[in-house]
Amino acid sequence: MTIKNTEILLVEDSPSDAELMASMLADIKEFPNHVQNVQTLSAAKQAIMSKSFDAVVLDLNLPDSNGLQTYTELRDVCNSVPIVILTGMDDREVLTHALKNGADNYLIKDKVDGGRVAIAILASIRNRLSV
Repeated sequence: MTIKNTEILLVEDSPSDAELMASMLADIKEFPNHVQNVQTLSAAKQAIMSKSFDAVVLDLNLPDSNGLQTYTELRDVCNSVPIVILTGMDDREVLTHALKNGADNYLIKDKVDGGRVAIAILASIRNRLSV
């Protein structure tokens, strides 16, 4: 039985953070995936319009957008795709606001491992499918 790769768009401007995230996900053998990394919100919008993704992992602070505005603008172009926010800020108010406005999950950068990321992505996909 062939298991389809989960197509993930990683929107992360830090090359080292993006490489770490892709490496963590690659280590989870039970979660076959393909990660495409872009570094700006505008590149993320273009990627979403040109390819189908199962989930987006989104850093809120990018060179061309900052904070919740980043999430809001991306959500406007991909309403049905699960978005997992990945942030270096442990700001519960911002994260709560994002979740209330449709974000599917969130992860704090220095508190994640590949298993947590995979679970957050899979749960977000499952929850979107059951809506």
